[in-house]
Amino acid sequence: MVPLRWSRRRPSTAVTTPRFAAVTASLSPLDLTEDNVRQVLADARVELAQIFDNSVGITGEAELAELDGPFVKISLRGRFWHKRSTVLARVANYLKQRIPEILEVDIEDEKQLDDSPENF
Repeated sequence: MVPLRWSRRRPSTAVTTPRFAAVTASLSPLDLTEDNVRQVLADARVELAQIFDNSVGITGEAELAELDGPFVKISLRGRFWHKRSTVLARVANYLKQRIPEILEVDIEDEKQLDDSPENF
């Protein structure tokens, strides 16, 4: 009998999964407009379903708060499976891949990154 060997698995630092990368790579880039940003945020709910899963009281939403040239501000509302900073990073990455003109994605209010239950 061969003994089992356990190895420490390093946590992934990648923001994308192979499926996510394949899906976004196959989509045509969009122009930077408010409508396109809103559409990509809606698409992100599907593509990043593990963040926005609406089961067991997970009610998180990411919405466009402001568009100022190539700078986008989003607001996070509700509860998420992951830390809000992780949600912001993944949504920002998805937006930048779909709309390459975007230079920066930031949060509308830093308080929205607080994971305390009273902020939901």
